[in-house]
Amino acid sequence: MNKPLQLLIVEDSEDDALLIVHALKQGGFDSSFARVQTAAGLESALESKSWDVVISDHAMPAFNSLAALEVLQYKGLDVPFILVSGAIGEEQAVEVMKAGASDYVMKTQLGRLASTVDRVLRETLHHRARRRAEYALCRSQQELADFFEHASVGLHWAGPDGTILRANQAELDLLGYTRDEYVGHKFSEFCRDDHVAEDVLERLHRGEILHDYEVRLQRKDGDTRHVLINSNVLWEKGKFVRSRCFTRDITERKRGEQAMAYLAAIVDSSENAVIGTTLDGVILSWNGGAERMYGYGADEIKGRSLSVLVPPYRPEELPAIYERIRHGSRVERFETVRLRKDGAAIDISVALSPIKDFRGEVVGVSAIESDIGERKRVEQERLELIGELTEALANVKTLRGLLPICASCKKIRDDGGYWQKVESYLSARTEAEFTHGICPECITRLYPDYAPRPNAPSGM
Repeated sequence: MNKPLQLLIVEDSEDDALLIVHALKQGGFDSSFARVQTAAGLESALESKSWDVVISDHAMPAFNSLAALEVLQYKGLDVPFILVSGAIGEEQAVEVMKAGASDYVMKTQLGRLASTVDRVLRETLHHRARRRAEYALCRSQQELADFFEHASVGLHWAGPDGTILRANQAELDLLGYTRDEYVGHKFSEFCRDDHVAEDVLERLHRGEILHDYEVRLQRKDGDTRHVLINSNVLWEKGKFVRSRCFTRDITERKRGEQAMAYLAAIVDSSENAVIGTTLDGVILSWNGGAERMYGYGADEIKGRSLSVLVPPYRPEELPAIYERIRHGSRVERFETVRLRKDGAAIDISVALSPIKDFRGEVVGVSAIESDIGERKRVEQERLELIGELTEALANVKTLRGLLPICASCKKIRDDGGYWQKVESYLSARTEAEFTHGICPECITRLYPDYAPRPNAPSGM
């Protein structure tokens, strides 16, 4: 079965064109052809459809093969061009070949035309495949270069001794160096820890692939960046060619972790119980204060319900509180009772807050609980003391009103009409006790010899 062929013939002789078609048919081609003999006709034909091959005479009244080849090349079409002429010298044929013709055949040797066309078509297919492969390779290299240079994470290549061979802009920006300040230098020059670069190289030379290897790198401004390195080696015939390293900045994450660790240390060292639960009351976090307050270790209480701490006579307390938390409300401090691991009831003060995720949705509950047993004891003692004082005051005897007293002997008449000495009267009606002495006036009056003399010299 003949092979179909889309054939464009540049020829001023219709008979010669038919001879070409006949020769190709004899060689196994079934040609669908068109004939042109001017530049305008050739341009129009090339624009009208795709052609498998162009066969051109060399010399025509208004056109020639070199001009026809130029039109074909100007169009940028990858179509084989075969020169078929009855009168062309070798030098002219070589000139056309150098200009880009695929081959030439003399009109007196049309028997060679079919095999020439077949070979040229195969070469063209091979050439097109090679061009596609070269284009794909070039495109791939361009995309790889673009990926390397414009990747959002740091990338660098390093030689077997750790010398940086290539680095992308993200890595330069990360560390603040120019390309000349970074490329060509040893990776160890930028490591904060001396042993790290050596350890990385040793691992890579052993054929290891590094996954999230943590390194501290020094920026040009002296700041430290915490990074994770993922790296492997390009080997050729067992030889270390270069390492390929991805450098991911985790400085902010490290700072966040340090802040969280600091906060966790504060929480864990707090005397208050700090407890985190799900919205269903399942305990997720349990600090040292909670261990000391309730007697449960973190490992034995995590995963259990907070209701284990609630007395049986308060079954509705947690559901009511957690319903408020679900709606984003805080529960300010209130006093209640909880149970220790040993069953003892303790008085506590509780404050609860909702825990929200990055979307602002409530996902848990944070409780801060304080043991107020000592405060309660002190309050009770104070109340008892107040009661005792009140009772004592109620029992104190007081004297009110007018007291009838003798102007001469100073005795007081009681309610029964009897006259009593002052001290007897007061002792019976108050808790006062009396001691006896003598005032200076009485000494002068009763014992003048012992009375002190006025203005007497000291010691006389």
